[in-house]
Amino acid sequence: MRLLLTILLFFVGAQCTVAQSNTSSVFRFLDVTPTARTAALGGNHVGLFNADFSLIHVNPAYLNSGASGSVSVSYLNFFADANMGFTSGAYEFENIGTIAAGIRFVGYGEFDRLDEDGNDLGNFNANDISLTGAYSLPLSKKITAGAGIDFIHSSYASYKSSALAFSGGLFYQDTASHFSAGVSIRNLGGQITTYADDREPLPLDVSVGFTKKPEAFPFQLSLTLNKLNDWDLRVFGETEQPSFVDNVFRHIIFGGETYFGENVTVRLGYDHYLHEQTQTGQDFDLAGIAFGVGINIKSVVVDLSRSSYSRLGGITRLSLKTDLD
Repeated sequence: MRLLLTILLFFVGAQCTVAQSNTSSVFRFLDVTPTARTAALGGNHVGLFNADFSLIHVNPAYLNSGASGSVSVSYLNFFADANMGFTSGAYEFENIGTIAAGIRFVGYGEFDRLDEDGNDLGNFNANDISLTGAYSLPLSKKITAGAGIDFIHSSYASYKSSALAFSGGLFYQDTASHFSAGVSIRNLGGQITTYADDREPLPLDVSVGFTKKPEAFPFQLSLTLNKLNDWDLRVFGETEQPSFVDNVFRHIIFGGETYFGENVTVRLGYDHYLHEQTQTGQDFDLAGIAFGVGINIKSVVVDLSRSSYSRLGGITRLSLKTDLD
């Protein structure tokens, strides 16, 4: 009964997301992939096999009791002088469930402040921050439900805005068949205070995905359909809607990972929408391709990834995770 009620409430909530479009949305840093593992697999997968608490920003149902006492931290050197960091931790409370907290922070660097005549008024810093709380509860041996809440704040000189967002998800994993699947709704909410007088939508994302390792195949394969609430994924400069097939692929992220022994994992991923956004038009373009490696060193897991943005360059992520218990 509890399982049926949870699923019913989840999909009732999904119906309320239709009106919240990603067009001209604010706080786009919420879409950035939080860890090196998922970045190497192409992006924000919501049905990732053996996912963990460090991905509560993607699907809060990834949180489980096995994460109790663990912490994670990720860093990426973004374009220009921007730097971004993620940190999270989880703990299980008896008879209550598992709770996690996380922080996402972006510093865009220092900028010159000028008036309308070009006079120097000093410097200012621009940054975004999101504080996350998440809770999960097992519905059965194979199904977990999770929910999260984010307080978001941006400060760009005298322009400031805050928002409150909610997320929810379901996650299924069958270890025997090496199969997992998930569904999540992220960034459902609105601004508390605005930059000016107009309210802008948050970058809502409704996603479904799965992971499967075929027998006698070396790679574990993951596929996610994201932004299902926003079908028309045009890129800058496009005046007409893409073809049906092209639009379908723009919603897909795909990745695979293979294991070399117990301590080394190699990953490869692709995001077609990112490719369309950053490609140069050349016959051979690596835009949208990502790769990475994971290494277990005793109780510490080290993940490293590199994502290609074509001529814009690439983004390198480093993630560390350990159990403090």
